[in-house]
Order: sequence, then structure tokens, then C-alpha cells
Amino acid sequence: MDNIVRQLCKDNELVELYTNPDDYDKFGVGYIEACTETDCLVHTFQENDLDDGYYVKQNDDILMIRKDTTYLKNMLHFIKAKAPKYELPKGYWPELNLQSVVLNLCMQEVLIAVVRLECGVEIFGWVREIGDNIVEIEQVDSDGMPDGITYVRQEDIIMVGFGGLEEKRRTKLFAARR
Repeated sequence: MDNIVRQLCKDNELVELYTNPDDYDKFGVGYIEACTETDCLVHTFQENDLDDGYYVKQNDDILMIRKDTTYLKNMLHFIKAKAPKYELPKGYWPELNLQSVVLNLCMQEVLIAVVRLECGVEIFGWVREIGDNIVEIEQVDSDGMPDGITYVRQEDIIMVGFGGLEEKRRTKLFAARR
């Protein structure tokens, strides 16, 4: 699958990514922007040109990739090219740690990130510090309220992202309470 991910990254082609072993009817739609030997950075979209953010996924978590489908051809009518808002890597970077790139971007730009751990737990919040394999996150709950500080080992992170609909929702709710 790694060679296919690398090729699709180079081709800049809209794809369907299947990562849920319990439900093969669920998939994400996006462009593989960058990849390494182990991870890929995907810019995802929902219908009607809803930008659903950037996510770093482990290549091993991708169960199936589809391209050139009728659904994707229809999606291309809705997705409009936009200038990138953040400077992110593009292409194949064998030695780059894409998770660290995204975590650092979220910390520098003060963006709410989503972090998924191997155990399935998802954490939403601001990345406050990254060091010695530990990531400090100031959590924000689903109502946009601060919910304490969480420390996670970076090696336990299987997905990290930002800019998705859920992250945007929590950011708006937090701002509305200020």
C-alpha cells in the first residue's frame, strides 16, 4: 500500500480512503498531500465543498483506497481549489515526522488539534508543549469549555489533525464564551 500512497501523493488525485475495519461503507475523501514511509498527510473534504481539515494517518491504517469513482467525479464539482492557509509539506519525505509537523503547526498557530490514541481515545485541544516524547494538550470539551491538561506519549498517537468541522465547532464555541 505504501507505493500506492506515494504514487497518489505525487499525482495529487482525489481519493476515497477506507480506515474503518468495522464498516467498509464509511470512508474519507481527500488529497494525499505528503507522505513518509509510515504516515500520510491528507486534506479531507465533505460534500458541498466543506473543507474537513488535515489529518496525519498511519499508512498501515488504510485498508482500501479507491480512485476514479463516480462519487469522486461528482465531488470534484463541489471542491474548489483554494490557496493553502498553512505551510505544510508536499510530496514524499522519507525522513520527516508528519505528526510532529502538524503538532508543531497547531502549537504555533494556536489551533485546536484532534489527537487519536492507539486505544481509540480522541483528545481535542490546544497543543501546549512537545518534548521528550510527551505531548501536553489543553483539552476543550464538546461544548467548547476548557477541560484540563492531558499528557500523552507521542508514540501512542495514531492520528493527529486540525481544521476539521469538529475542531472548528469547538473553536467557535470556545470563542463565544469569551
